[in-house]
Amino acid sequence: MKTQELRQTFIDYFKKNGHQTVTSSSLVPENDKTLLFANAGMNQFKNVFLGLEHRDYKRAVSVQKCVRAGGKHNDLENVGHTARHHTFFEMLGNFSFGDYGKKDAIHFSWDLLTKEIGIDKNRLYVSVHIDDQESADIWHKQEGVAKERIYRFDEDNFWRMGEIGPCGPSTEIFYDHGPEYDDPSQPSKMGEDGDRYIEIWNNVFMQFVEDENGRRPLPKLSVDTGGGLERWAAMMSQTNNNFNTDLFFPIINATCEISKSDLPQLIEIERLAMRDQSPKIKGVDRFAAQQELAALRVLADHSRATAFLIADGVTPSNEGRGYVLRRMMRRAIRYGRKLSEDPHLFLVTVMKVVAEMSAAYPELTRNKELISASVRDETTRFLTTLDQGTEILNAELKKLASKNQKVLSGDVVFKLYDTFGFPVDLTRVMTEENGMKIDEDNFMSRMEQAREQAKASSNFKAISSDAAHLIQLSQSVIDDQGPTLFLGYTSTSSHGKILALSNGFNSIDTLKAGEDGIVALNSTCFYAESGGQVGDHGTITSDQGATAEVYDCTKQNDVFFHHIRVIDGQFNINDSCLLLVTDSKRRATASNHSATHLLHAALRKIIGKSVTQAGSHVDADRLRFDYTHNKPLSSSEILQIEACVNEEISNVIEINTAEMEHQAAIDAGAMALFGEKYGDKVRVVKMGEFSTELCGGTHVSNTAMIRVFKIVSDNGVSSGVRRIEAITGATAVEYLLKNTRENESGRTTAGIQESWSQYLSDEALHRESTISTWIEQAKSTIKTLEREIKQLKGSAIDIESLVKTSKPFLHDGLKGQLVTAALELEDRQILSELSDKIKNKVQTGVVVLVGKGESKHPIVVSVSKNLTTTFSAGKLLAEVARELKGKGGGRPDFAQGAGEDLSRLEQAFRAAEAYVSATPQKP
Repeated sequence: MKTQELRQTFIDYFKKNGHQTVTSSSLVPENDKTLLFANAGMNQFKNVFLGLEHRDYKRAVSVQKCVRAGGKHNDLENVGHTARHHTFFEMLGNFSFGDYGKKDAIHFSWDLLTKEIGIDKNRLYVSVHIDDQESADIWHKQEGVAKERIYRFDEDNFWRMGEIGPCGPSTEIFYDHGPEYDDPSQPSKMGEDGDRYIEIWNNVFMQFVEDENGRRPLPKLSVDTGGGLERWAAMMSQTNNNFNTDLFFPIINATCEISKSDLPQLIEIERLAMRDQSPKIKGVDRFAAQQELAALRVLADHSRATAFLIADGVTPSNEGRGYVLRRMMRRAIRYGRKLSEDPHLFLVTVMKVVAEMSAAYPELTRNKELISASVRDETTRFLTTLDQGTEILNAELKKLASKNQKVLSGDVVFKLYDTFGFPVDLTRVMTEENGMKIDEDNFMSRMEQAREQAKASSNFKAISSDAAHLIQLSQSVIDDQGPTLFLGYTSTSSHGKILALSNGFNSIDTLKAGEDGIVALNSTCFYAESGGQVGDHGTITSDQGATAEVYDCTKQNDVFFHHIRVIDGQFNINDSCLLLVTDSKRRATASNHSATHLLHAALRKIIGKSVTQAGSHVDADRLRFDYTHNKPLSSSEILQIEACVNEEISNVIEINTAEMEHQAAIDAGAMALFGEKYGDKVRVVKMGEFSTELCGGTHVSNTAMIRVFKIVSDNGVSSGVRRIEAITGATAVEYLLKNTRENESGRTTAGIQESWSQYLSDEALHRESTISTWIEQAKSTIKTLEREIKQLKGSAIDIESLVKTSKPFLHDGLKGQLVTAALELEDRQILSELSDKIKNKVQTGVVVLVGKGESKHPIVVSVSKNLTTTFSAGKLLAEVARELKGKGGGRPDFAQGAGEDLSRLEQAFRAAEAYVSATPQKP
């Protein structure tokens, strides 16, 4: 049975048993700060298990995308070297939300495996929690599993989603791959680590929730099951290695075409190596073959995780999810280097994942260009880093060798890893190749410090009590009245009835003057913050005369929460109210939101299809648009983008919106954006043939209402992601008029006389700005004059007079002179030139010059060549600078620095005299 068929068989079995098919959620958990990535099938049902919300179904089946490469579930370092560790995997799961319990869950799993799929019962074993006699009895009495095939474990049969969250006892099913996978010297035992007995299904009975306050029962028992598709594929392929299946072979073979690796031979050597420990097997170096096969598997696994994470909106960066992705990508690139010098190897492997898995996960195809561009950019970036890290490591190893030392400091290993992204295992290998080893304890200590720091600064916290309250409140409103009816697409005023009131922590019956709180109504014209657009502001007035300011509007489970500050009177449950949105803010926000769509389309038209939205923020003042691109926009590109957007504005395009089936909208060319969750029905916003996007935000009815569009900044956010800030409407008009006024004033000051028609002529439009040219010429003139002034100041100094004030000294039979002077100069270069002239004049001597600047005062010390074996300009400067509360340094014959306190100038010069007279003479 092919894996694609196996995946569908699982879904179809539970569909016919009354389960709702639920699409995999994004790898980036929605509104859940307790998780780095989706790491289990139950993640998207977490609030249902917690009893905070419920769905319109009580049974569900899904195939969930999962990543375990950071946090509690971190398999990264094991990937490629074991048969079953993965960063990305697919979790088959069926769920009951208080519907069925242990009996049905156990029956479904046994029935599907032994009857639907046809697994031999004699190859299956089960385990239960040590205290779960009920499950043991069900397995034996209901399903006929012999008692000797039922094992009892403690922690291994108690499942937790993470350090916090739902948990409960579990019962697992194991598949026996056969004695050929036993270690001859130590036969495997069921339930212990090994390659023979492999867990293929876990039925978790959700009974508790754990948080910082401990463990407490959930409102009702639920069922959460999980089976790794990769393990099922191995089971059906009669292999115990997940990589030796049709899930991975096409990806690995694409790598082999470039690396020229002989995959069948490598797998055969791996099989024989289980019994044969010889250095060579079939004439092939055993260790080299194992390393080559591991590299192929790392590339295949990490390519899958890379493709799916980027498709779900994660881009490589130096923090959070982006940092985990970057680590993973760089690990893959480094392993790719072991296989081939071709810099495109990782890219080829990733794009093979896109080709192979898009049928099941169409988001890969939708984001194909972004995936390709991100991988190409990170590969180029890291190959440079890899060369730098290798150079640094080799230098450190050379130092150790010169000192006859054999242990590389853990600090060096950590620096290479943390600063340069240089893999630890590569450091270890290169160190051992040089007959040395790394200080593992020191390195692990540094790693632990880094983990603690990361943990302390982590944003992934338990759900707060007020957040849980709002989830429960929204569920209560939906149960009683249904979701909030949004009327704001067509009006900025509406009437509604208060359904719920809250102080943010608890439900209440009234909100009085001076109090802040939250109001939920049956209908509203207020837009709730989502899709990057801020919530509306405005007022609410009850029929009884109470008034409140609405300073934000948010949404939970399609219930709109109006955040209010009561100005007068009292609001009560069931009050009828008039709602008014601040019309000017709504219009400005809508203008910026519509311009965001035009900007997105213009970027893709001018920069390329690899540009994809990576985030946005839209309010009444401006729009902020994050997009995927690996370099700053040029001035020419910014002009083209502005021109493109403004052309669409001037074309007076009617903006149309329509509700469509989600897939129909995608098929029609509508763009779905990162971080957005879409239901079966979606809202499509269309601006002629120029832009079509899925969007629930508010928009102007015609592009002409935007008036004008102006980009005000383009900056980097993280690797491969940039941020444009832009303005529209009245704000943009005022910005442009202010620039015009300043330009006109500048042209008048520069004496540039030009009529408006000349200013807008074809010749003028294509030439460099005259005011800019004038400014550059003026700056050049100023530089020339400043240079001449400096030269005049320097030439005005009477060197003869300075030399006459010098103090003579005798050094090793030579008569020398110490010249000290404070000058009305702050240019260090002129002081240096003067010190050289004085030194040449006295022939043998020491010169100390201090300039008088506005804040810092430059110091220059010069020593004639015939005295540098005894006097050091750097040491003398330190003595002088110390008195002037400054610092500096330099060569034995010349040093420079700066001081802050000229009130101690006399003491500074005395310190110079003391240094010259106290320095021991050469015998």
